[in-house]
Amino acid sequence: MADDEENDPTAPFNELEVFDSFWHALTWKQIKKRIPICASKTVRNRYFLSNIVYLIYAIGIMLIDFSPAINGGPVTYEEPCICDNLTAANSTEEEGGVDYNTVIVNKMYIGVIHVISATLYWWAWKDHRWNDVIMLPEYLNHIEAALYLWTAIWYSKAAQEDYYDYYTSAIHIIETVAAFVELFASFGWIMSWYRTYTRTIGRGFTLDDPDTVAYTFTTLSSFVYITYNIQILQNPKGYGQNTLYIYGDITYFVGAVFYLWANLRDDGWLWWMPVAGQYGIAAGRIQTGKHIEIGLPHLLISGPEPITNCWRQCCENALDRPKNDVVPLDEKNHDITDSTNRV
Repeated sequence: MADDEENDPTAPFNELEVFDSFWHALTWKQIKKRIPICASKTVRNRYFLSNIVYLIYAIGIMLIDFSPAINGGPVTYEEPCICDNLTAANSTEEEGGVDYNTVIVNKMYIGVIHVISATLYWWAWKDHRWNDVIMLPEYLNHIEAALYLWTAIWYSKAAQEDYYDYYTSAIHIIETVAAFVELFASFGWIMSWYRTYTRTIGRGFTLDDPDTVAYTFTTLSSFVYITYNIQILQNPKGYGQNTLYIYGDITYFVGAVFYLWANLRDDGWLWWMPVAGQYGIAAGRIQTGKHIEIGLPHLLISGPEPITNCWRQCCENALDRPKNDVVPLDEKNHDITDSTNRV
């Protein structure tokens, strides 16, 4: 994400003070001086709000995955009891049945929160115009969120269908498309960081940078979701029993945690941690990479249109071209003579 405090002396990559140990960094003098600055930056940081909502979204998905009271998953089938030669079923659910009412509520939650999260991430790029190429992943994120919200609305109709009917099949196809859109958005975010990130020690495309860990995990989760959706397309009856998506949700949650961790680092909250794994280093005393550049440089195009000129040269007959012979200057008489001696 863009560095708003590029010229801010309190930014972590401009840090000039060196700490020799954990206790040296956490003295009361340092705490009293730094916490108000960090809190002020966090309150004004749009990206922090986006990451908080993103983390809430990821936590909600984890609760849906692992809480039997919430996820509406398959109900355990109980053997019927035989009383006086009469069979009475103790369960009202079919074996492996899915409570679609609960699934609909969960899907609506995922869809709505996803749309809110995507909007906040778009809003966080306040230093860029809406049509900047940097914004492309954010628009892909909106498309993905809209697709998931669309399928959430259709789950009420799919609850009354068989595995291979229209709405059920359409939901699986749309969710597969959404997973691919998410993958493209993930690579787009990597591109965004590459173009806008201020690189310094411990910050930039290495595993000691939490941002790198974050987008690595979110990209991995996209591959897991694609694999899961393809499996469901091949075997729709596996819906409710195939739990591969849970591994994608776990990696998604880990990525959300590291995004928030990186945000706290950028706001200066992690001044007490060693830089790149060791103390005695001040990032501000090391030459940083190229600072952020907003948008692409403007290219001024002037003169004849090159495509038109090329077309004219290819189609023009050589005999139709006027002969513009160069008449040399007679150096002795300073007169103009015809070098071809025409009569």
